[in-house]
Amino acid sequence: MKLKENINLADFIQKVKECRSAVTFRSAEGDILALQSALCQYIFASLQTHPELLKNSLILCEDKTDYEILNDYLTV
Repeated sequence: MKLKENINLADFIQKVKECRSAVTFRSAEGDILALQSALCQYIFASLQTHPELLKNSLILCEDKTDYEILNDYLTV
């Protein structure tokens, strides 16, 4: 699923912490960030200044029920 535009990335990361399984950010260039990692969260948050990188990326949850937790931040 894709991220909605103009979300608060800090709030999104807090919601990711509630997820039961792995949540990954995959850029259009093929980069993968494991969003449970503090270092990856820092890198992900820094992308807020580059919205074009967020626009064409995907958020993938290992457990399908985690999409419900992140529903406010994701779109198809």
